[in-house]
Amino acid sequence: MDREIQTLLLSHKHIHLRWLKAHVGYLGNECVDQLAKEAITKGDPFFLPKPLSYQKSEIRSAALNIWQDNWDNGETGRSTHEIVPRVSYKPLEWNREELMFVTGRGSFPSYLQSSNT
Repeated sequence: MDREIQTLLLSHKHIHLRWLKAHVGYLGNECVDQLAKEAITKGDPFFLPKPLSYQKSEIRSAALNIWQDNWDNGETGRSTHEIVPRVSYKPLEWNREELMFVTGRGSFPSYLQSSNT
């Protein structure tokens, strides 16, 4: 859609886009404002879908909430949950080996037990 608009603007040199201060009496601007308000209240057929970036952000946020809910209410990984209670798309400050050591997972407990005898 953006490319179509850009192509139309480039092919019609007599059309100029300018910034106008809102709500100061420009007839065309006031008309557009009125049409926008009507579209919102009536569900106008000139519906404009939300930008893809917004939709991606919403999906990402919803996925993170589902992930967090599953992490909070899961039956496995409880010792790790105590150390890392919040899920995130960002890398952890802990590496895998550190988490295994702190939670008592892996071969660390038997290694520590055998070295203390």
